[in-house]
Amino acid sequence: MKNYDVIVVGAGPAGLTVCRIAAESGLKVLLADQKKDIPRVTRACCANLIIEPGTHNETVTLAGGEMVFEHNRFSVPCRGSVIPLTENARVSPGGEILTINGKGPGGTVALSFEKEHLLQELFSQVQKTDAEVLTETQGVKAENTSDGVMVTLQDRNGRFTVKGKIAVAADGVNSRIVQSLGLNERKRKFFGRFAVTAYHVEKVECPYPKAWLTFVGKGHTSGGKGQLYLCPKPYKGAVEPTVYEITCGMPMVEQSGALTPKQELDYFLTEGPFAQWFRNMTIVDTRAAVLDFHTPLIDPVEGNVVVVGDAAAFIETYIQGAVMYGFQAARAIIKHVSTGTGLQDYAASWKESFEYNDPEEIKRATQAFGLHILSDEDLDYLFSLTKNDDIRGYLNEFTDPIVIMNSLANHIEQLQKERPDLAEILQKFGETSVEDALQVE
Repeated sequence: MKNYDVIVVGAGPAGLTVCRIAAESGLKVLLADQKKDIPRVTRACCANLIIEPGTHNETVTLAGGEMVFEHNRFSVPCRGSVIPLTENARVSPGGEILTINGKGPGGTVALSFEKEHLLQELFSQVQKTDAEVLTETQGVKAENTSDGVMVTLQDRNGRFTVKGKIAVAADGVNSRIVQSLGLNERKRKFFGRFAVTAYHVEKVECPYPKAWLTFVGKGHTSGGKGQLYLCPKPYKGAVEPTVYEITCGMPMVEQSGALTPKQELDYFLTEGPFAQWFRNMTIVDTRAAVLDFHTPLIDPVEGNVVVVGDAAAFIETYIQGAVMYGFQAARAIIKHVSTGTGLQDYAASWKESFEYNDPEEIKRATQAFGLHILSDEDLDYLFSLTKNDDIRGYLNEFTDPIVIMNSLANHIEQLQKERPDLAEILQKFGETSVEDALQVE
């Protein structure tokens, strides 16, 4: 049985960051990932750089081909193409738009970048170290022992076990390592399972070429569930011709004849209120994902297993969050291997900085998604009230709900006069449960 200092399961942004830093420090590191081509992305992923200061207690910028983490004082290479987004807008079925204009440099709300390029650069750094890399190898389970951890892996030849001082679960939102430790049952609440389908498309006639668009309302889909997003993306290193990523996410329903996100996405593109934008489109890539929504792991350390990135999160940490927490975890692991203590340094930082560790943040964030509970006519009316407003902000799931609700609250007197029923609903919107907002049963 092979022995390592650190066994990293998962080669996404978090796992690659842990692996590289730990290996550079001289530790013996094994990195295992189920993909054959590690930088290749097949899962739906929005991949925007969130530039709002203070996100996860950090401010992240792009400068000189580097993704710079100001508070943590480190950077990683990020030299791929970038599209500055200047608007973060909600679109009702009737075409009314609530627009958040950028507060960032140059009036930006976020930066759209290509995840493949970042993964390639992070993986290239790993390849310069002595870390051992196993592709097409999945993490099955981890077991704490008196002197470390045993990790069961599986490749095309079957299962095998390796031993380490520390294991890192960086295998994503549906982490098998986390599940094997019983953490989902013992320490988390399960909200529901979502399915996502995304297309990359060319020849889109979108009148908002620098915007992140969220299509809100039942009228965008045939079944009235889910939410759709549209965003220009760099694709295969280029920004011309313009490629858009169009994504549909919706709760999974285990019953015969239930609609899928692909069906709803196809409906939106061909029969929805904005089908004319896509009449000449060409699909150049298709991606998908299934996501289990749990509350986050408040303590991401279980014995000698450190849970990093989306594996510990509610939904996601953002790509930049995965890199940052990978950095913090790696430093804690290096200290722990050397001194016998240090893992709790990472745990403490995670508890303090990851916003969704506060249950109220989960409730608040899902309420922006939960505008779906309103009728299409109500959404048309509400968004129309804001057409002359200069609303400023960023693209950020933690602050978007506050900005949106504050913008609507500015019209409360008109609402109370013209639509007192709707004004009352909005004033009680904070009482909407997470389950109702996510449309899960």
